[in-house]
Amino acid sequence: MEDNLPISIMASETLLAEYVKLKGIINKQEAHVNFQTLAAGWYEDENNVLTIKLYIEKHDEYLQLVSLNTLGNKIEVADDVMLYINNKDISCFVAITESEIKLLDKEPKILSGYITMKVKKVINEIAEKQGLLTLPL
Repeated sequence: MEDNLPISIMASETLLAEYVKLKGIINKQEAHVNFQTLAAGWYEDENNVLTIKLYIEKHDEYLQLVSLNTLGNKIEVADDVMLYINNKDISCFVAITESEIKLLDKEPKILSGYITMKVKKVINEIAEKQGLLTLPL
């Protein structure tokens, strides 16, 4: 039987097709963030564990998704990050902007560091909003 991790990270099919290493980067980042949040005490109260689904999208896909979704209380964190909070369930949409796509296309070796930084910033935004310890960047 498979237990789902409290934090899951997914990328759009478009991004996964464009960046062949992205799936592996996301899997590694998902494991790392779940471990760090465990170490930060996020799961001490088993009755109040957050479930976070983080979706990484191209900017045009992001705009379509955030205009359609009604997954809970909508909070715009930045022009490229939208949170939907529904009790202990959080859906987070993160856009990779056109300028970021151009940079990643020009410098593919920065993809891993870029995804790591973007994910941690979003997780820390959620931590602050939920009164939890933030993760080291």
